[in-house]
Amino acid sequence: MNQKQQYIPEEYWQKRLSKNFSLAGVGHLRLGFEYNIWLYRARLYALRKILKRINLNCQGVRLLDIGVGTGFYIDFWKKSGVKDITGIDITTKSIEELKRKYPDYKFIKADIGDKNISLDEKFDIITAFDVLFHIVKEDTFEEAIRNIKKFSHNNTIILIMDNFLKECKQAQGHENDRTLEYYKKILNSNSIEIKDIKPIFFFMNTPVDIERIDNKIVKFMIKAMWRINKQANWYFKKMGTIGKGMSYFWALILYSFDRLILHFTSVGPSTKLLVAGLTQQTETQ
Repeated sequence: MNQKQQYIPEEYWQKRLSKNFSLAGVGHLRLGFEYNIWLYRARLYALRKILKRINLNCQGVRLLDIGVGTGFYIDFWKKSGVKDITGIDITTKSIEELKRKYPDYKFIKADIGDKNISLDEKFDIITAFDVLFHIVKEDTFEEAIRNIKKFSHNNTIILIMDNFLKECKQAQGHENDRTLEYYKKILNSNSIEIKDIKPIFFFMNTPVDIERIDNKIVKFMIKAMWRINKQANWYFKKMGTIGKGMSYFWALILYSFDRLILHFTSVGPSTKLLVAGLTQQTETQ
């Protein structure tokens, strides 16, 4: 998207998903489908690890997937024993496709940042994966957090994937990356407490939170690897079918490096998975 164009979320994502209803459409646009396969496998890996860490039993629970997109996580939740899944998305494309693919679940066209959102239910698990940083307006973002609280009960597990920056950065285009401290402020003002946070990537994804890395040598390595990564994928795209295979195996190599590195560190320069829940013992009305 041209930076000078106005970002209208529903129009932007409807156009993007209508053109490419796949992981490449919802994921990193510059890196292609084959690379995005491993970006999403890294997300699933982190999700499994953190669910195990908090000892969450998914059997029979009700789940709300905010910004359901292509429905990537639905099969995972189904296999985990989740009973009822409700997915909301701002695009007609997403809702129509997922209603056809998963007729046993509920999909609603809605904006989580709408104060008049019509969803009179509470859920055991609420997920907002790579969604909230696409809400660029602060009042809409704060309304989204209020809605998440409204749909929660005392024992709801809230899972958010975002970048949770160390330092504030200016919003650009369809992204507004907020700091972890700002997140804490808004969550706390809605009686939501952060319980855990885990990095998902180290080398694989855009190092938008590079300031979190204190070691200068490591910081240099991350920046250099990301430059190499972008250049490599640029060449892969020029190579057609062979390039797609090379992109897939290149991403696999980086995925393996990331899993090894993140086994020994709790700090990462990119997307993270946060676990939260209500702090008060009285359910919201």
